Amino acid sequence: MKKIYKILSLVLLSTLFTASLAQAKSADPAEGLWLTENKRSVIELKQCEQGLCGYIYWIIDGGMLYDTKNPDKAKRDEPMCGLPILWGFTNDGRGDWEDGKIYKADDGDMYDADVELNQDGTLHVRGYMGIALLGKSQTWTRVPPEDYPMCTIPRVK
Repeated sequence: MKKIYKILSLVLLSTLFTASLAQAKSADPAEGLWLTENKRSVIELKQCEQGLCGYIYWIIDGGMLYDTKNPDKAKRDEPMCGLPILWGFTNDGRGDWEDGKIYKADDGDMYDADVELNQDGTLHVRGYMGIALLGKSQTWTRVPPEDYPMCTIPRVK
């Protein structure tokens, strides 16, 4: 009987350990919804095949509906809702995500980028060309989904 309890205890401990590892892996502190500094859009950050990625989740009324500034003319009819604008970030283990890309849809430009979770819970996003010193930063604020309903893809133009 003691042997059965030992086996059951080991199975239970193993299951709990595996579940806690899976939860820890998926609980990246940068994941979630972030209101951009100009308050015109909310970006959903989550893990993807290319590392940490960000997609347009909410757009202010009257905001851009299509990616009209995209340098690839074939993509100018793509809806902004759900558009990937951040990708390729790797976590350095200290709250910084590095070596990613950011797409600035307002201009149709792409930049190298780094993301850092600030101690006050905001997100520091820096886009640059070549070296981070020559760039521009924004501070994004975490927001709850009930305050910013997910955008919907507009009907064909």
